[in-house]
Amino acid sequence: MSTSRDKTNHDRRSDDGGTESSPSKTHSGGSNGNNNNDTSDDANDAKKPNQLKQLWTKAGLDASTLILMLKGSLPPTIAIAMYQSPAVAAEFTTLGYLVAIAATLGMCILPRGMFVQTMMLNVVSICVAAAVCLFSLWCGIRARTNTTPAGAPPTGYNSSASAVLAIFLIVQTFLVNTLRAARPQFQFPVILYSIFAIVSTTYGTQFPTMAYAESFMRRLLIAFLSGFGIATGVSLFVFPISSRMVVFKEMAGYLNGLSGLLKAQGAYLQSLEDFDPHVAGREQRAVKKGKKSKGADDEPVTLMTPEGRKLKGSLEKLYGLYTKIPTDIGFAKREVAIGKLEPKEISGMWKLMRAVMTPIGGLNAVIDILQRRAEAVNGDHPDEETQRRKLDDLHHLMKSLHEPFAMMSSSIGEAFQHVLLTFELTKPPKKKKSQDEESSGNEAAPGTPGFAEAFKAKIDLFYENKKQGARDWCTTHNINMANDFSDASFIQPGDIRSMDERETNQRQLFFALYVEYLLHRAGLAALDLVLYADERKQAGTLKKTKLIVPRAKTLRKWVRAAFGKEDKSDDDQYTADMDSSGSRLLDLGQSYGKRKDPEHMPPRNWRERIGEMIRLIPRGFRSDASSFGFRVTWATMSVAIICFLEATQSFFLKHRLLWAMIMVPISMTRTAGQSTWSFALRIIGTAIAMVASYVIWYIVDGKTAGVIVFLWLWLFCAFYFLLKFPKLIIVGLISAITAILVVGYELQVKQVGVAISESNGQPAYETYVLAPYRLATVCGGLAVAYIWTIFPYPISESTELRKDLGAAIYLLANLYSVVHETVTSRIQRIDGDEDTKGTRAYHLEQARRKVFTKLLSLLTTLRQNSAFSKFQLRVGGRFPQEEYEGLIGCVERVLQYTALISYASGTFSTSAADSEWSVDFRKLLQSVDATSHQFTSLLSLLSSSLAHARPLPPYLEVPQHRRYVRSLEKIDHDILSVSHIAEPEYSAFAVIQICAQCINDDVVKMTRHVKFLVGEIDFSFHVVSTSSDSSDGSSTSSKGEYEKKAYRD
Repeated sequence: MSTSRDKTNHDRRSDDGGTESSPSKTHSGGSNGNNNNDTSDDANDAKKPNQLKQLWTKAGLDASTLILMLKGSLPPTIAIAMYQSPAVAAEFTTLGYLVAIAATLGMCILPRGMFVQTMMLNVVSICVAAAVCLFSLWCGIRARTNTTPAGAPPTGYNSSASAVLAIFLIVQTFLVNTLRAARPQFQFPVILYSIFAIVSTTYGTQFPTMAYAESFMRRLLIAFLSGFGIATGVSLFVFPISSRMVVFKEMAGYLNGLSGLLKAQGAYLQSLEDFDPHVAGREQRAVKKGKKSKGADDEPVTLMTPEGRKLKGSLEKLYGLYTKIPTDIGFAKREVAIGKLEPKEISGMWKLMRAVMTPIGGLNAVIDILQRRAEAVNGDHPDEETQRRKLDDLHHLMKSLHEPFAMMSSSIGEAFQHVLLTFELTKPPKKKKSQDEESSGNEAAPGTPGFAEAFKAKIDLFYENKKQGARDWCTTHNINMANDFSDASFIQPGDIRSMDERETNQRQLFFALYVEYLLHRAGLAALDLVLYADERKQAGTLKKTKLIVPRAKTLRKWVRAAFGKEDKSDDDQYTADMDSSGSRLLDLGQSYGKRKDPEHMPPRNWRERIGEMIRLIPRGFRSDASSFGFRVTWATMSVAIICFLEATQSFFLKHRLLWAMIMVPISMTRTAGQSTWSFALRIIGTAIAMVASYVIWYIVDGKTAGVIVFLWLWLFCAFYFLLKFPKLIIVGLISAITAILVVGYELQVKQVGVAISESNGQPAYETYVLAPYRLATVCGGLAVAYIWTIFPYPISESTELRKDLGAAIYLLANLYSVVHETVTSRIQRIDGDEDTKGTRAYHLEQARRKVFTKLLSLLTTLRQNSAFSKFQLRVGGRFPQEEYEGLIGCVERVLQYTALISYASGTFSTSAADSEWSVDFRKLLQSVDATSHQFTSLLSLLSSSLAHARPLPPYLEVPQHRRYVRSLEKIDHDILSVSHIAEPEYSAFAVIQICAQCINDDVVKMTRHVKFLVGEIDFSFHVVSTSSDSSDGSSTSSKGEYEKKAYRD
């Protein structure tokens, strides 16, 4: 077993680009010392390819990335090359560059399911834009016809036509950008609609007749649809990537990530076996001595080892996959595909994979739990002997957990490999004959038929070893225990122990039970996944490939998801740079933000219902989405007004201000900090694209074939940044589009001639002149967008951060309420089966999972806004960054511990043992309330105060520490005797006890943070002295006055 596992781990490390076994070390270790020079030379030779491989891996240039870079660069290259045909050039004339731009914005790199939905929305938006813009041109031409005096040039300036087209542009820009802010899935369709509307309305100011307008609109529509067609062809036929492939790759990464997380957790616990925080603290202070690092002294040393620091951020990446996979599964279920697994089987796989996250993620909390205990011990200021004794207890506890943790984590990792091999989500490792013969006689390897039984035997062995572990622990702490676990307890007869020692022993026991319980439950969850994989294989699901067509119900859901409001999760990475708002893109529930109207009763008849519908109109104009639409409209018209005035219309067309106008709706964002950061990066990206245009054109002396090849190379490289830095997608797109504009226009001039190129009023320039023109116009558009982002008032990241934190705390209150009901129903055993629709457990689990996923998505947005807040313009006092970061940390921890309470309480429902102790224990738990609605009430109050920047009410009662253990023992002294440690509910209660205490601590911290930020109402009276320098004590009271304070900040 060990040989096979080592081989698998070596292959996985090689595939992931991680640490490899160094050939030089192996060689030097086997040498006899006589050929050291040769050994060093060989070592140096071996290091070179390793360094190159590490650099290549660090850049992320794997096969899938290179394929996507190639796919993304092909559509605009094909469009530019196609335009070199005389027939194509005669069809599009001066609009050929729009084909390449539409092909680029078609985003053929998206998985098939997501691409089809986006392309459908793109086509619908362009067709609607064509219809509306054609109507606006008809109105403009009618206005021109009725107001043009006799003898005037038919294409000259006409104020009436310009005014009509300007009004249409204002209305369209406002409506589509309001939709863009309210529905994130319309980001790219709105950008394309804006380009279409801007091009048609600005050129339409010179159209004399409808025949000219219809011809132009036909060419413009065909140009966009041709670009979409090229992108569609590349997406579907060139290295086609289905959503199923993406999901399977993510599932493999998810399971491998969980396996790696278990190894990191084991390494952290092992690092504590001989760790001395005092020595580490002195070393750390010595290293930092003389360095001017802000906040270095505030960093707690305590029990944070280097392994712990590596472990701390690893869970966030897995949570990112956890929130992304469900959305990708939705797209995978909607697409037509050829494969082996049906959509329901993919959902079944994910349901079981999802169940593994909570126990393994809960093991990550050992860092926080140990840290809290270390801080509590340091706060008591114990003497040196007590500190040494507690440290020795910690070392002994970690050593006792080392072997079972290593065995179980290794077995779970093998179970994950078995699932991946069975479902064919990873390639089987290369077999070595010697290793196979050695391991075949011991036990089944992952991927073999007998693996499930062998894995189940390991889980059973791990569970049975808990009794022996309890014996060893009791022996270490001088607790006499009979062989049959009869009457052992923490206080022995005739031995008077201090309450502190008793609680210390109990904490150690509960911590050990916490780790063992979550490990055991993680093993059971992995076993369910293994059994499901074997069941699907035995059923013949994986033997044949078939055509998979989505059902009508799935397609109906798809339509609703495409046009309705759906939750924004981190999976929508290609539109993440457009908007930084988190809570506004999440459906937080009907109760959030919906208040009872104190001025209106609910409607009772049809007249009142019509009135309520009319009231929706001003409510819509007051919305944040409408405010963003107004900003984009005024920013667009700040540039467009130049085109609609007589004195500047020719200047607008001649100097290509059209693209400054187009950059406005593309680049505008809601918040000032993100806009400042993006503004700088987009200008840098445009400048780089200008330099690239020079290189592309002049390195081959303007030869068409060479220019197209180098343009493809530039686009190929540009898509690397688009793929690896999805938050900067607009920067990458603007850089690519700028190069397409410059190079594509020059190729257009070569193809159709100067006369036709200048027929639209734009003079033809050489490349060295045109490229700076493009840079200037793009920078001008970006500057206008930035100005209107911060004018008339900026929407700062700090404001968004505060509101999103209020929404997160609201969701936390919702989650805690659901968990409270879940725990209560499980203790009373009235919950039912969560897999059966209609039961209490089913509805509670659906609600819990929905709120949990939303909170994870919102926490990602909170971290992004916190990072972007550093770039916003500061006026006035300093932003309390530490308080907000502390609040975010509290929300993360309360979320994790609340999920663990819900998970551990499942033991009360699923446990098959109904011993006398179990029945008594349930009754006692009902009497002490393991969870409380006081937290729900307090969290709701904190959410409302923070979201609306209102002070907290006076005399706010914060729930105190609930001593569940003492409450139980007051009722029944022996209920928590060590003799009952084998009971399933005992370990579950230990987990709940630890998590409840941590939640209590964090809620107290959250209250303190919120009180610092928003203040507290204070109706009390205070004596305020008017003379602080009074030397006479009696004069102080005589000069003082009573003052009533409204708020205390």
